Amino acid sequence: MMLAHAASAQGISVIEQISGNDNTLDHLSVPAACFTHPEISMVGLTEPQARKKGEEGGFEVSIAKTSFKANTKALAENEGEGLAKLIYRPDTGAILGVHILGLHAADLIHEASNAIAMKTSIKDIKFAVHAHPTLSEVLDELFKSAKFPQVEENSSVLSKPEPVAV
Repeated sequence: MMLAHAASAQGISVIEQISGNDNTLDHLSVPAACFTHPEISMVGLTEPQARKKGEEGGFEVSIAKTSFKANTKALAENEGEGLAKLIYRPDTGAILGVHILGLHAADLIHEASNAIAMKTSIKDIKFAVHAHPTLSEVLDELFKSAKFPQVEENSSVLSKPEPVAV
């Protein structure tokens, strides 16, 4: 897929490498969007691609989904018919792909795109705070709905944020 923003990122990567800086563009972190109504956006792998990669790599792939129906902002704009899908590894929390169909999907995909680019685990990003009422809460709910295997009582598969002294 030819995308202007991907070409720009590729150009920056080339200039950085020519300048002696280590910069490799992860093409799986480049988002794409269709400006239809409702909008469609995606980043990373599709579910079939992820399942194939999982079979080849010997890891499980899980899916989490959420709807715009419970999002206050979407409902206020009469746009509650959207959905978001997360494709991830339950063993590591790695985000493999995100697909969004709904109001401002092209704007919402960037949180997932940046998480893939920065290799941020769902186990960490699920603790991010999202303003209310905003459409970004769709991704908040999506990340929080990801399920992880049970672990021993004395350990946690989820990162625990450190308390901040105020």
